[in-house]
Amino acid sequence: MVDALKKYWAVMAIALASWGVSLILHYPDMPWTVYSDVVSLWYREMEGGGGMPCIDFFLEYPPASCFLLAASSFLGGSSLASYYLVFGLLSLPAYIVFGLVIHRLYIGNTPGKFMALASPSLIVYGIYNFDHFVAAAVALSIYLHIRGRNFLSALSLGLAVSLKLIPVILLPLYLSKNPKHVVSGFLTGITPYLPVAFLNPEYFPEFYRFHSGWGLENAWFLWLSGDPFSTSAKLFGFWLMIILLLRSYFSGAGFEVKSFQILSAWFLTSYVFTPQMALWLLPTVPATGSLANLWPAVEISNVLIIYTWFTTPTPTLPWTLPQTAALVRAAALASIFFLSYRQGLHTPGVRNRIWVSKPGEPHIQQSLDSG
Repeated sequence: MVDALKKYWAVMAIALASWGVSLILHYPDMPWTVYSDVVSLWYREMEGGGGMPCIDFFLEYPPASCFLLAASSFLGGSSLASYYLVFGLLSLPAYIVFGLVIHRLYIGNTPGKFMALASPSLIVYGIYNFDHFVAAAVALSIYLHIRGRNFLSALSLGLAVSLKLIPVILLPLYLSKNPKHVVSGFLTGITPYLPVAFLNPEYFPEFYRFHSGWGLENAWFLWLSGDPFSTSAKLFGFWLMIILLLRSYFSGAGFEVKSFQILSAWFLTSYVFTPQMALWLLPTVPATGSLANLWPAVEISNVLIIYTWFTTPTPTLPWTLPQTAALVRAAALASIFFLSYRQGLHTPGVRNRIWVSKPGEPHIQQSLDSG
């Protein structure tokens, strides 16, 4: 009992420390300040008050992210510092939820658990954008699914999709168990889209135009074309994405590893893989077992992207430091992806394996068997 409490408080201490360091690291107008989208959005859209993002004016994020930004601006007032601090305080519950869920999800895997909790990317890209909220929602969704709470797990996934659209690719995994509850939970989770749909329906085609028109950013196949706006490179990534996603959906891995494979398949083939998106993988990395030993290479190269981004006027071109870091990141992530897929394909009985054992809780074995 005492050891369990010590582990719990250690988890909380790491989560709070990660939040605090990230908050300080991105605090605006300090000598040490590292760029963040949150501060950039203040100067670009929110300074002086510009109404409700996604409704009164277009913002390239899904509605829940817009509402978080609006709440930070409303509660923080006209000061950048207070706006940023409010956003930081709103972020604190996400760090706490993430810490608690990772602790419960990987209670029998202490090294993997602390690898996720003490992630450098969680600090450098934490109070940076909205991806720490997504990571917490995805982690909670996976945990609830394993617990058999189908409605709540789908609701949490829906909330993640209301913050960033891409996690919707995980939805097919959930539909294999009680699809009615899953669909109703997911629809409940994406209700933040409703006010935008009613009040500003033009948001949706504009959202599509904005993102479809974006060039290649941190995609490894940029090195094949040399042109960040190459249509053929985008098409190459799209067809490769279909292949890898299908492979991932039908792989023989357990639920957490399959989630890792699906997200990795997207990141390895999407024409945009911003470094903060790597946070979404943190809830699943410990489940890859010994393959997680390769994860530090992903972390180091991922952090180097932002630290080298402003060293060149053309950070999206090959042979620059940020794109070199992105290439190393892709190689490390691809190694984990393909090795995990190979394990699921060739290891007997892997479909029923508990990738991260949790003594005394047989329901996890049951859940993974069905996945």
